[in-house]
Amino acid sequence: MKPLSFFTVLLAASGVNAKVTNLPKKEVKCSGVSRAFQVSDVEKAGEAAIKHKNSPIGARLYPHRYYFDRPDCPGDLWGFPLSWTIEYTGGDPGLVRGIFTFTEVGGVLEARYCGTYAHKTKPGDNNFYICT
Repeated sequence: MKPLSFFTVLLAASGVNAKVTNLPKKEVKCSGVSRAFQVSDVEKAGEAAIKHKNSPIGARLYPHRYYFDRPDCPGDLWGFPLSWTIEYTGGDPGLVRGIFTFTEVGGVLEARYCGTYAHKTKPGDNNFYICT
């Protein structure tokens, strides 16, 4: 049995019925970023994206739509800032985004992880590369 993350417990306590699926099998590395993101970092970003889907946060209003071509991830793509150990709550979003689709399955809102992308220079430059 997989233990629930603290954030998942908070989501459940808040009445949000949600989960993150299709998580990466290993840490995610972005060229030029000082350290890798753990699977738990991606999961926290997905959980936060679910939490803020109908009430976006930050100056650039996350989560917001991304228009990448991802045939392996059908549906609208939504990006949310990816950070280490804590969820993004506003302010500087950094350069890295977890990309998700949202679907409702049996009354549960799911954020399906579709990859991690990073801005090449600064947030808002619309010049991304995919992280592995």
